[in-house]
Amino acid sequence: MLSELERFDWLEVRGQGPSNERYLREPAPLLDAWAKQLATIRPPILRRYYVPGAKSETLTARVGHVLDVHGVQHAISHEAAAQRYAPFLSNVSQVRVRALIGANADAAIGDLEASVVNDGANLGLIDAKSSNELLARKQIEGLWLDSPIQIYLDLLHGEGRSKETAEHFRKEGIGF
Repeated sequence: MLSELERFDWLEVRGQGPSNERYLREPAPLLDAWAKQLATIRPPILRRYYVPGAKSETLTARVGHVLDVHGVQHAISHEAAAQRYAPFLSNVSQVRVRALIGANADAAIGDLEASVVNDGANLGLIDAKSSNELLARKQIEGLWLDSPIQIYLDLLHGEGRSKETAEHFRKEGIGF
Protein backbone atom coordinates (compact mmCIF):
# COMPACT_ATOMS: atom_id res chain seq x y z
CA MET A 1 0.00 0.00 0.00
CA LEU A 2 2.80 2.40 0.86
CA SER A 3 4.38 1.77 -2.56
CA GLU A 4 1.11 2.66 -4.26
CA LEU A 5 0.79 5.85 -2.22
CA GLU A 6 4.33 6.79 -3.25
CA ARG A 7 3.57 5.92 -6.90
CA PHE A 8 0.67 8.38 -6.93
CA ASP A 9 2.93 10.95 -5.24
CA TRP A 10 0.59 11.21 -2.26
CA LEU A 11 3.24 10.14 0.22
CA GLU A 12 6.54 11.74 1.15
CA VAL A 13 9.33 9.59 2.56
CA ARG A 14 12.11 11.08 4.68
CA GLY A 15 15.16 9.11 5.76
CA GLN A 16 16.18 5.59 4.87
CA GLY A 17 15.88 2.09 6.22
CA PRO A 18 13.76 1.16 9.22
CA SER A 19 13.89 4.67 10.69
CA ASN A 20 12.37 6.43 7.69
CA GLU A 21 9.24 8.51 8.20
CA ARG A 22 6.29 8.75 5.87
CA TYR A 23 3.99 11.75 5.54
CA LEU A 24 0.77 11.98 3.61
CA ARG A 25 1.43 14.84 1.22
CA GLU A 26 -1.89 14.82 -0.64
CA PRO A 27 -4.77 13.75 1.62
CA ALA A 28 -7.56 15.14 -0.60
CA PRO A 29 -6.84 12.98 -3.69
CA LEU A 30 -6.41 9.94 -1.45
CA LEU A 31 -9.80 10.59 0.19
CA ASP A 32 -11.38 11.09 -3.26
CA ALA A 33 -9.95 7.77 -4.47
CA TRP A 34 -11.13 6.02 -1.30
CA ALA A 35 -14.65 7.43 -1.70
CA LYS A 36 -14.71 6.39 -5.37
CA GLN A 37 -13.65 2.85 -4.45
CA LEU A 38 -16.27 2.56 -1.70
CA ALA A 39 -18.97 3.65 -4.15
CA THR A 40 -18.40 0.38 -6.04
CA ILE A 41 -19.16 -1.88 -3.08
CA ARG A 42 -22.38 -2.48 -1.20
CA PRO A 43 -22.82 -0.39 1.93
CA PRO A 44 -22.99 -2.31 5.20
CA ILE A 45 -26.31 -3.69 6.35
CA LEU A 46 -28.27 -1.21 8.42
CA ARG A 47 -30.58 -2.55 11.12
CA ARG A 48 -33.47 -0.09 11.36
CA TYR A 49 -35.30 0.61 14.62
CA TYR A 50 -37.88 2.99 15.96
CA VAL A 51 -37.29 4.26 19.50
CA PRO A 52 -40.63 5.54 20.87
CA GLY A 53 -40.86 8.85 22.67
CA ALA A 54 -37.39 9.90 21.58
CA LYS A 55 -37.03 13.50 20.48
CA SER A 56 -34.45 13.88 17.73
CA GLU A 57 -32.32 16.35 19.71
CA THR A 58 -31.96 13.96 22.68
CA LEU A 59 -31.93 10.59 20.89
CA THR A 60 -28.18 10.67 20.17
CA ALA A 61 -27.28 11.17 23.84
CA ARG A 62 -29.81 8.59 24.99
CA VAL A 63 -28.57 5.92 22.56
CA GLY A 64 -24.93 6.64 23.43
CA HIS A 65 -25.65 6.40 27.16
CA VAL A 66 -27.58 3.13 26.92
CA LEU A 67 -24.90 1.51 24.73
CA ASP A 68 -22.23 2.63 27.23
CA VAL A 69 -24.19 1.23 30.18
CA HIS A 70 -24.40 -2.14 28.42
CA GLY A 71 -20.70 -2.10 27.52
CA VAL A 72 -21.33 -2.07 23.77
CA GLN A 73 -18.37 -0.77 21.77
CA HIS A 74 -19.83 1.74 19.36
CA ALA A 75 -19.31 4.95 17.44
CA ILE A 76 -22.00 7.37 16.29
CA SER A 77 -21.70 8.23 12.60
CA HIS A 78 -23.58 9.89 9.72
CA GLU A 79 -25.51 13.12 10.33
CA ALA A 80 -25.72 12.81 14.12
CA ALA A 81 -21.91 12.70 14.38
CA ALA A 82 -21.31 15.31 11.67
CA GLN A 83 -23.53 17.73 13.63
CA ARG A 84 -21.19 17.42 16.64
CA TYR A 85 -18.13 18.35 14.58
CA ALA A 86 -19.60 20.84 12.09
CA PRO A 87 -23.30 21.75 12.54
CA PHE A 88 -25.21 22.01 9.28
CA LEU A 89 -28.74 20.60 9.56
CA SER A 90 -31.55 22.11 11.61
CA ASN A 91 -32.76 18.63 12.61
CA VAL A 92 -31.34 15.10 12.55
CA SER A 93 -34.14 12.59 12.26
CA GLN A 94 -32.06 9.41 12.50
CA VAL A 95 -29.10 8.37 14.64
CA ARG A 96 -26.78 5.86 12.99
CA VAL A 97 -24.33 3.92 15.10
CA ARG A 98 -21.56 1.49 14.16
CA ALA A 99 -21.53 -1.16 16.91
CA LEU A 100 -20.33 -4.61 17.81
CA ILE A 101 -23.60 -6.53 17.70
CA GLY A 102 -24.19 -9.24 20.28
CA ALA A 103 -26.07 -10.00 23.47
CA ASN A 104 -25.09 -6.67 25.05
CA ALA A 105 -26.33 -4.74 22.02
CA ASP A 106 -29.58 -6.71 22.04
CA ALA A 107 -30.06 -5.85 25.72
CA ALA A 108 -29.41 -2.16 24.96
CA ILE A 109 -31.99 -2.22 22.16
CA GLY A 110 -34.42 -3.74 24.64
CA ASP A 111 -33.74 -1.00 27.19
CA LEU A 112 -34.37 1.61 24.50
CA GLU A 113 -37.71 -0.16 23.82
CA ALA A 114 -36.75 -0.04 20.13
CA SER A 115 -38.78 -1.97 17.57
CA VAL A 116 -37.52 -3.28 14.24
CA VAL A 117 -39.07 -1.28 11.38
CA ASN A 118 -38.75 -1.01 7.61
CA ASP A 119 -39.90 2.61 7.40
CA GLY A 120 -39.84 5.48 9.86
CA ALA A 121 -36.64 4.44 11.65
CA ASN A 122 -35.00 6.91 13.99
CA LEU A 123 -32.14 4.56 14.93
CA GLY A 124 -29.89 2.63 12.58
CA LEU A 125 -27.28 0.13 13.72
CA ILE A 126 -24.37 -0.69 11.44
CA ASP A 127 -22.83 -4.05 12.29
CA ALA A 128 -19.09 -3.61 12.97
CA LYS A 129 -17.27 -6.77 11.93
CA SER A 130 -14.59 -6.30 14.60
CA SER A 131 -13.40 -3.80 17.18
CA ASN A 132 -10.78 -2.68 14.62
CA GLU A 133 -13.53 -0.69 12.90
CA LEU A 134 -13.85 1.38 16.07
CA LEU A 135 -10.16 2.09 16.73
CA ALA A 136 -10.28 5.69 15.48
CA ARG A 137 -13.41 6.72 17.40
CA LYS A 138 -13.18 9.71 19.74
CA GLN A 139 -15.15 10.58 22.82
CA ILE A 140 -16.53 14.11 22.46
CA GLU A 141 -19.04 15.65 24.86
CA GLY A 142 -19.55 12.22 26.44
CA LEU A 143 -20.37 10.52 23.12
CA TRP A 144 -18.27 8.08 21.14
CA LEU A 145 -18.08 9.51 17.61
CA ASP A 146 -16.65 7.78 14.57
CA SER A 147 -13.52 9.21 12.98
CA PRO A 148 -14.17 12.24 10.77
CA ILE A 149 -13.00 10.32 7.68
CA GLN A 150 -15.40 7.44 8.40
CA ILE A 151 -18.26 9.87 9.03
CA TYR A 152 -17.60 11.51 5.66
CA LEU A 153 -17.46 8.16 3.84
CA ASP A 154 -20.67 7.01 5.59
CA LEU A 155 -22.46 10.21 4.60
CA LEU A 156 -21.55 9.64 0.96
CA HIS A 157 -23.47 6.32 1.12
CA GLY A 158 -26.48 7.85 2.85
CA GLU A 159 -29.77 9.05 1.47
CA GLY A 160 -31.67 12.33 1.60
CA ARG A 161 -29.43 15.30 2.34
CA SER A 162 -26.48 13.17 3.39
CA LYS A 163 -24.38 13.92 0.29
CA GLU A 164 -24.88 17.66 0.81
CA THR A 165 -24.03 17.16 4.48
CA ALA A 166 -20.93 15.18 3.43
CA GLU A 167 -19.60 18.07 1.36
CA HIS A 168 -20.19 20.56 4.16
CA PHE A 169 -18.60 18.19 6.67
CA ARG A 170 -15.57 17.60 4.48
CA LYS A 171 -14.98 21.33 4.16
CA GLU A 172 -15.73 22.33 7.77
CA GLY A 173 -15.04 19.15 9.78
CA ILE A 174 -12.12 17.62 7.90
CA GLY A 175 -10.66 20.65 6.16
CA PHE A 176 -9.54 19.19 2.81
